[in-house]
Amino acid sequence: MLKASIEIKKHMLDLVQKINQWNKEYFLDNNPSVSDLVYDKALLELEELEKKYPLDINPNSPTQNVGGYLNNKFQKVLHDKEMLSLSKAYNYDEITKFIENIKKIVPIEKINFSLEPKIDGLSISLHYKNGYLIRALTRGDGKEGEDVTDNIKVIDSIPKIINYENSLEVRGEIFLSKENFKILNESFHKKGEKGFANPRNAASGTLRQLDNKVVLERNLSAFLYELVEPNKHNINTQKDAIKFIKELNLPVNNLFKVVEIEDLEEEINNFAEIKNNLAYDTDGLVIKLNNLTYWEKLGKTAKFPKHSIAFKYDVEQAISTILDIKATVGRTGKITYVANLTPVELNQTIVQNATLHNYNFIKLHNIDIGDEVIIIKAGEIIPKILDTVNKKSATNYHKVLFCPSCNYELKEIEGNVDQYCLNKFCEEKMINSLIHFCSRKALNIAGLGENTIREFFKNNILRNILDIFSLEEKKEIIQNLPNFGSLKYKNIIDSINERKKCKFSDILFALGIKHLGERASKILANNYNNFAELLNDKELEKITNLTNIGPKTIESLKNYINDDENKLFLLKLESYLNYFETNKMSLSNNLFNLSFAITGKLSKNRDYFQNLILSHGGKVSNSLSSKTSYLLAGEDAGSKLLKAKELKIKIINEEEFNLLISKEQ
Repeated sequence: MLKASIEIKKHMLDLVQKINQWNKEYFLDNNPSVSDLVYDKALLELEELEKKYPLDINPNSPTQNVGGYLNNKFQKVLHDKEMLSLSKAYNYDEITKFIENIKKIVPIEKINFSLEPKIDGLSISLHYKNGYLIRALTRGDGKEGEDVTDNIKVIDSIPKIINYENSLEVRGEIFLSKENFKILNESFHKKGEKGFANPRNAASGTLRQLDNKVVLERNLSAFLYELVEPNKHNINTQKDAIKFIKELNLPVNNLFKVVEIEDLEEEINNFAEIKNNLAYDTDGLVIKLNNLTYWEKLGKTAKFPKHSIAFKYDVEQAISTILDIKATVGRTGKITYVANLTPVELNQTIVQNATLHNYNFIKLHNIDIGDEVIIIKAGEIIPKILDTVNKKSATNYHKVLFCPSCNYELKEIEGNVDQYCLNKFCEEKMINSLIHFCSRKALNIAGLGENTIREFFKNNILRNILDIFSLEEKKEIIQNLPNFGSLKYKNIIDSINERKKCKFSDILFALGIKHLGERASKILANNYNNFAELLNDKELEKITNLTNIGPKTIESLKNYINDDENKLFLLKLESYLNYFETNKMSLSNNLFNLSFAITGKLSKNRDYFQNLILSHGGKVSNSLSSKTSYLLAGEDAGSKLLKAKELKIKIINEEEFNLLISKEQ
């Protein structure tokens, strides 16, 4: 192991002392002297140095404890389960790394994420017993917290009695709304007193008041977001946990949602648009694995759980001038407006372009060529414009009505604000489809990157996906192109031939069908073995009621496979391919053509029984209909049981289900 030099040791000690001082200011004094960004960067630097020089880790280092301070004014109580903080990500590359680490443990078909605003307040843990609130603890140092029960009991949004007799621990955040913060500080100023620096400091200072009448007057609020030991309450997902908490009339954030992997980046960018308009301060977005059954298996570091992460919006800004506004078209035909800027440095990179999203964004922010604008880079791949600083004149920029690539008339579809080019033969759409098909996340064909694809397209070597598999016929033309020798050509052909052997799910994702992401492709491949099977199910009956695949995906896929040209294309494409066995396992055909719904508490979680039904040839539906063959019912079955009786659907228990799948064929 490396030992640090005297200079590095001194720097590490300096970082430890600084961060510990900042922790005291933040957690105890409620008066931080540095921004979250400065704090996080210093902590990250210390963590990197400690990884490199583990022998020189200071026992007082903030990396060796959860963080937080205990206030001596309140009784200290040990937490039943440690209250950890969350690791942070400042860009999507770090989110991708977080997801890849989860994929090592959790099957991709079981991965989706819950999202909710990261509230800038004070963490709290509430304990209920026999329906009564008996204790409320701050996070403290993570291992023990301060007992602030009397103060919590005067917060209106937190019920003192709930309709649930089992013991319950639920965690969340105490905060002060922007409006109540403004009222509070005005009251201080009227008395000639200094107010709080921000709502977070005000909330923290208020909750630590010895007189709970002061707490009552200041109108604190709360959002609860974590159910401790959810298995004790038969809860398997974060979505169900939030629903459970809400049903107990405990306060939850109404922006909570669950998204698939392929929608995560877009949702992160979307939240950046609204976060400053919320009624409370938020300093990021919390991303959690929705499947709670894997949380324990994923484990934790000394400070952070590995099932969750906080995306922090790096708000470093720069001012630039818009030189031009151009519309671009992607592989689905969606139009994105992009501003060309005078070059400016932002986050140690030179920025020359920023997204304007769609025309509605341009109109809403009154943006035009020549305007001076504020640019931020908050985790997106491409920076974005936050606002105008100095307007040139009244806005003259008009909506683009025709595709910038093929001049086809643009359409607004699906009731949203985006415009689309619907021309199948739009060159830019075709090129972007090829780029996606060959990309690392899709079929991963080495040598066919964007520049090569554009060069091949320009020279009529590559015009569609099928052309990829006949490039051997164009050897001479390719080798005569500038910078294309025999070795480069051979590497491309070898990679194509190697990738002809692929998983069906890979090829489904590579097609770039709208709304069909990596996870949905995997689910499809678990239900269909090839395109012939998929095309034969014109109405997609096999998956229409399947859990974990949404109606937009179903509709988009249905439109795609029922197009005559697409049918011919898919069958021709399949003639080049050789699917290898995936980890999809067919145990028997005992449940072939049988449709199941599941309700109540069973011996294992619902995912287990759903996968078991699929592996024996059956189908699983979220809802009941006259086409449902069986309702598998456990204890405490709900409304589905009554509906099944009305529809005269056969109801079976777990024992009867096991007999069905184990019968001899």
